Amino acid sequence: MKGTHTPLNYHPEKLKRELKPFYIGADDKDISDMLKTLGLNSLDDLYKHIASDVKMTSVPMAKHMAYEELIGHVNDVANKNNIKTSFLGDGLPQYKVTDVVGPVCDIRGLTTAYTPYQPERSQGTLQTLWIYQSLVSQLTGFEAVNASLYDRSTCLYEAMNCALRLVKDSTTVVVANSLYPGDLEVIETHAKETEMKIIRAPINAQTGKLDIDALKRILNTTPQVAAVAFPQVNNFGNIESVDEIVDLCSNNNIKSIAVVDPMLLGRGGLKAPAKFGVRAQGADMVVAEGQHLAIGPNFGGPGLGIFGIRYNEQDKISIRSTAGRYVGKTQDLKGRECKALILSTREQHIRREKATSNICSNQSFVATAAGASMLARGDEGFEATLKHSRALAEKAVETLTQFEGVELKFKGSAFFNEFTLKLPVNTSEFIHKASAAGIQVGVDVSNRHLEIAGENLLMMSFTDIHSEKDLDKLVSFFASNFEKTKGGSPAPKIQSVMLRTDAPEIPRIETKEIIAYYERLGKQNLSPDDGIYPLGSCTMKYNPYINDYAASLPGFTNVHPQAPVEDIQGCLEILFEIQEQFKAITGLPGVVTQAVAGAQGELVGLKMFQAYHRDRGEGDQRNVIIIPRSAHGTNPATATMAGYQTKMVHGQLYGIYTVEALPNGEMNLAQIKEFLKTDGHRVAGVMVTNPNTAGIFETQFKEMSDLIHGVGGLVYMDGANMNAIAGILDLDKLGVDAVHNNLHKTWTIPHGGGGPGDAIVGVSHRLLDFIPGVQIVKKDGKYDIVKPAKSCGSFHRHFGNFAHKIRAYTYIKALGADGVRKMSQVAVLSARYLHNRLSKSYPTLPAEAGSAPRMHEFILTLSPETFKKVEASGTPKTNTIARIGKLFLDFGFHAPTVAFPEQYGLMIEPTETYSKNELDQFSEVVEGILKLINEHPEVLKTVPHFTPIDRVDEVLANKNPVLSEKITDHLPDIIPDRVNNERLRNSTPEELTQLILKAHQNTL
Repeated sequence: MKGTHTPLNYHPEKLKRELKPFYIGADDKDISDMLKTLGLNSLDDLYKHIASDVKMTSVPMAKHMAYEELIGHVNDVANKNNIKTSFLGDGLPQYKVTDVVGPVCDIRGLTTAYTPYQPERSQGTLQTLWIYQSLVSQLTGFEAVNASLYDRSTCLYEAMNCALRLVKDSTTVVVANSLYPGDLEVIETHAKETEMKIIRAPINAQTGKLDIDALKRILNTTPQVAAVAFPQVNNFGNIESVDEIVDLCSNNNIKSIAVVDPMLLGRGGLKAPAKFGVRAQGADMVVAEGQHLAIGPNFGGPGLGIFGIRYNEQDKISIRSTAGRYVGKTQDLKGRECKALILSTREQHIRREKATSNICSNQSFVATAAGASMLARGDEGFEATLKHSRALAEKAVETLTQFEGVELKFKGSAFFNEFTLKLPVNTSEFIHKASAAGIQVGVDVSNRHLEIAGENLLMMSFTDIHSEKDLDKLVSFFASNFEKTKGGSPAPKIQSVMLRTDAPEIPRIETKEIIAYYERLGKQNLSPDDGIYPLGSCTMKYNPYINDYAASLPGFTNVHPQAPVEDIQGCLEILFEIQEQFKAITGLPGVVTQAVAGAQGELVGLKMFQAYHRDRGEGDQRNVIIIPRSAHGTNPATATMAGYQTKMVHGQLYGIYTVEALPNGEMNLAQIKEFLKTDGHRVAGVMVTNPNTAGIFETQFKEMSDLIHGVGGLVYMDGANMNAIAGILDLDKLGVDAVHNNLHKTWTIPHGGGGPGDAIVGVSHRLLDFIPGVQIVKKDGKYDIVKPAKSCGSFHRHFGNFAHKIRAYTYIKALGADGVRKMSQVAVLSARYLHNRLSKSYPTLPAEAGSAPRMHEFILTLSPETFKKVEASGTPKTNTIARIGKLFLDFGFHAPTVAFPEQYGLMIEPTETYSKNELDQFSEVVEGILKLINEHPEVLKTVPHFTPIDRVDEVLANKNPVLSEKITDHLPDIIPDRVNNERLRNSTPEELTQLILKAHQNTL
């Protein structure tokens, strides 16, 4: 390998799964034995119930790369980026990454765990999110901070939606045009075709700040306003008159949404948003980007959307109209203090089309890293960073404005560490000239506002990544272009009312102590590294270490998304290649790379549908989306969020038309046909998961697609279960117009304890012109950025969760054409092998699906006799399945997916990660659980028995939410396991049964 290649920080030969071909646990003998058990001759036979005319014969991509070759390849791509002295900030500030972040990101118990829906076995993740929420609460002064959203731009849209719910009969949100333009494009894209109206409030050309008089006129003449959204530091770097804006909102009885930079809220920084207003009443909601609290720019993502709302004696209701997850402090049934996800009745998996949002993930692991990093900084670190940044910015302004023609654009407007210069030359040309000199000099903001035209404007950012030497280099570059002919302009003084007067009181903790603490938290979770993680519909497969290695290469992590195109060729190559990879995998001609989660991929699809119908003059007419009842909750929630509000008007249905399932588990195509006869002209599209949530392939999908296309509609396939069919089926032949691939499922990016997720959306020829964001093209060996002709807008402030694109790209390179197909085949084989064995003990669902071939997952239930035994022992039938999930924890495994999509079902998905021996051992556990329930059903009353805590008191947790505490240098206590999980994994079902019975007796 070349000397420029970064050495591995792990030993692949010591890792059980890292060097297995295609990361598949079953060897050739395992595969042969499992096929024989099923009476099949080959892996292809697993798909013989699917019509051959929709299948691929091969995947049109290169053969897989060997491990050492792949290491060299990802390094070579990273090295194509140019990391230069950078004064870029704007949409994404860049600060030093603390030493704690790397080690915390290596804790597999935290990075690879699932969303903490099983709090008894997820206290590790819940505690890290609790620390994050509490520290952000201390920074902002907001009592309720959620566990994070995708990024600042989607956070802002969710806050705007929340305001519409809170202010009765409102329809309109006024948005400051001084917000970051990328955020403005995202909210405009989301709002199209919905009931939300957005009015832009202009800037004042002289001050470079929001025009308060213009804002007053808007509020005086516009009815039904819900809120004003505004930045603390605007898109010229100027500090807005936040007190005046908040007072204006208060006086008009509307909500104020403050967009802030959390780094600037540290000790010695700007005023906390909870103190905005002359009476210090504070903003109503706070929105921020927190990526730079945790990690480097990473070409724009994954981000960290910070959202907070007031929750105090004056207002304990508004929180219930917000989006996103919250971690709350509660108790278990024995009174132990613990943490749990709370207020979940607002969310899509429960409320479906009535949910507050379609979002079903958070940026959990970035939030975890941010929490650890804030502890490493403490008040002292924040203050030192802010002092350094401010001092350099002041010096830069005074020095650079000594050059002829260089002026501080807004001399009377205070800034903190970003400012805008007026140049005597073309800004774009100046930026490229600087790039050639090894400097990314800033952002061209010349055309940012119509009120200021014909000027050459450059915005620059100064943080703790810069040194005096960097400033000297910058000054030398200016000196090579301009004469120094005058005295410089001093930086305008920041008024005391704009500054923080108190301290957040964030403790500063030693790096070693933080790492040790978070390592202990990691051991409270479960990881797919340890064994089968049987969550159905979640694809908890092995996450290769090499993916994280590739994503952490400095050539990727230190690239700013607004760098000149000549400096980002490596990043553009990744995006171009992943476009090509997913064209090959799906068979579709177009790919969207901007979506940051599966649920957002769904929204991307529906927004493209709307753009397509608008373009054909049918935007108003196409007002129905068809969705099966068995769909994941995000589907109906997404349809609502896109603007398909479900309602009856004069006896006619608008919004979501729900399709029931047939007894065999497939959708009722006859019902769809009947609806199309009368309402086909109104159908915008259909959303169908395939294979469906029962693990059954929708064999009539192609016929359905033809019917939908026949009436002018479009077909969205929810690709949550692509792990069963990737490289096997040609989705273009299947009639798919849009499909998302969950990169955190099929394509092995880690779940992170709930996120960040990521998605790729494949599109048909019908939608190519409407693709959101950008496309990467290759010409003469160079990569460039283009916007599709009729783009439906944008879903991310930059390029999406780029670091996750690297992970998926690396994985697909390791698979190649041969590995993609085998991945899917062995995933289906493993599930069908387990189903074949366990269906001899357990009844399966759907009840009349019988011998219908299962794909990647399947659903077990209990016999009527077993349910009766359980009820007779004191556990209600409605609680039984959830309690069995807790019993899995006692056997050392995560619970299967409980009570979805069948109320009395346990959905199991083994993936391709595990060997036949591991599948057999898991089968013995599942059989042992049934034996225990039949013989001692009373144990379900006291499960789980070995986790750090007993069952959580959900009623208490939600009745009086406790959402934060003051974090001190004594970090929250960690409750140890009652029985070490490794011991549980290494015990036999018989041994564990005896331990459980003993623990049950001791509990009584």
